[in-house]
Amino acid sequence: MAFLQQFIRKQPFAVAGILVSAVLLSASILLQGYSIVQIVTAVFIEQHKFTNTFVYFNYLAAAIALRLAMQWSIQRIGGHLAYDAKQQIRTKLLAHWANVPLNDYVQSATGDKVTLLMQTVDELESYYRDYIPQLMKTMTIPLVVLIAVFCTHTNSGWIMLITAPFVPITYIIVGMQTQKKAEQQLDAMNRFSGTFLDLLQGLQTIRLFGQQQTQANVLDESNKGFTERTMTVLKIAFASTLFIELIATLGIGLVALEIGFQMIVFQTLTFAPAFFVLTLAPEYYNSLKELGAAFHTGRGSLGAATLIKQELTKTYTHVAWGEEPMPLQPTITLQDATLRYDDTTTIGPISLTIRPNEVVALVGKTGHGKTTLLNMLSSFAELTSGALLYDGRPRHHYSEADWYAQMSYMSQHPYIFAGTLRDNVCIGQTVSDDALFAALQQAQLTTWVETLPNGLDTMLGEGGLGLSGGEKQRVAIARAFVKRARIIFLDEPTAALDVTTERLLLDAIDTLRQHATIIMTAHKKQSIDRATVVYEIANGRIVNRKDE
Repeated sequence: MAFLQQFIRKQPFAVAGILVSAVLLSASILLQGYSIVQIVTAVFIEQHKFTNTFVYFNYLAAAIALRLAMQWSIQRIGGHLAYDAKQQIRTKLLAHWANVPLNDYVQSATGDKVTLLMQTVDELESYYRDYIPQLMKTMTIPLVVLIAVFCTHTNSGWIMLITAPFVPITYIIVGMQTQKKAEQQLDAMNRFSGTFLDLLQGLQTIRLFGQQQTQANVLDESNKGFTERTMTVLKIAFASTLFIELIATLGIGLVALEIGFQMIVFQTLTFAPAFFVLTLAPEYYNSLKELGAAFHTGRGSLGAATLIKQELTKTYTHVAWGEEPMPLQPTITLQDATLRYDDTTTIGPISLTIRPNEVVALVGKTGHGKTTLLNMLSSFAELTSGALLYDGRPRHHYSEADWYAQMSYMSQHPYIFAGTLRDNVCIGQTVSDDALFAALQQAQLTTWVETLPNGLDTMLGEGGLGLSGGEKQRVAIARAFVKRARIIFLDEPTAALDVTTERLLLDAIDTLRQHATIIMTAHKKQSIDRATVVYEIANGRIVNRKDE
């Protein structure tokens, strides 16, 4: 639980608020029990007038009001504690993923990350909202009640003290098993959610290949696995609850039996203290039961905490950067650079130099390392060995922000966000309409934009739904024009485009080359002919260079 507790320590005022509320709640329980005893004793035992008990009714009303207020306060503070803790954890996850090198990031499933960020983090809520407040209540209420009972009737106090440990011990034993099952359940839920999201994103492809039923069966099997694990956790919870109820009932029964003997057989106990003890005994055991239930829930949250901790402790080879200003449009040099994947696949060693305003094409067969070399040059991946130099100095001297401020990268499948065309081209930058139209014109998009119902404010679907491949590529090119990027990386920019769209895109690239260094992977002759330098890649190495 140390991982979860670190987020509690950052909220000392919330913890203090729960503790103070628990102390006042304990006082309200004693006052409530005392008031009830005095009312019953005065009316039924001492035969006093009912009007003589009004003061105790006022005490009782005050006790009930205080009790309700403190319970509400504890729940409220617990809810805020859970909300703040979840926000901290989600922030840590996002910060962790933001620092993952792109080369590693794209190899993981989006569905798994979404499920971890949303559903798995939500599983922690019960730990902060229920378990932690109940733990603090149990630190005060049973202790205060036990002291009051010992002061009233020692034998009953010993019975309650001796039977009390059976409740938490039982829940600890059950909780250890619950944690294992909860981890399995969460793992199954993550797989199920990830599978569902991935299938949803690839629904069109699945339909095209007639695999709807096959994938429906896969989803059904995943759902059955999740359901079975959920039912296993619920069975343990129900069985443990029954056993705890039995222990609490036996405890209260023993107290009642002892009091009965003391009152009737030995006649050493009067009605008022006996009734006072009997009113407090259920409160004592109920508090322990609630802790047990909260502990059970908390152990379930540990399964989610384990998955989150595993994700946060994953290590990656981060790209090394410095603080010095990056030169504008620097000469890029690789010196004996290699990049090794986990499966022992190695790209390199590679040595090359790219000068400002050159148009460099990386050509070769599919799977021989062109895109990886592009990632090495763009600093999307850290080198295993060798060096990447900017104007003759190693990259780790220069600022990461300066580098990304002057470069642009267009993948084979540019991502289009759910939003307007303006938002997708500007990507958070403040750009005037004139500058935006100029960028669209340079990207050969003005004719297309004029056909849109709302022009720049036309909503685009998530992932570019409704856009052709060429339109997505040109939107990505427009981003580079808006950004005024000085170094542009293009990964197969004309792949799978028709002749007309390809010509429009290459015309846009010709405009870009007037003020930027362009480095691209290419297969088609039309793209390669635009290059001033061509490197042929085979088996992860440069085997040939050709200048224009």
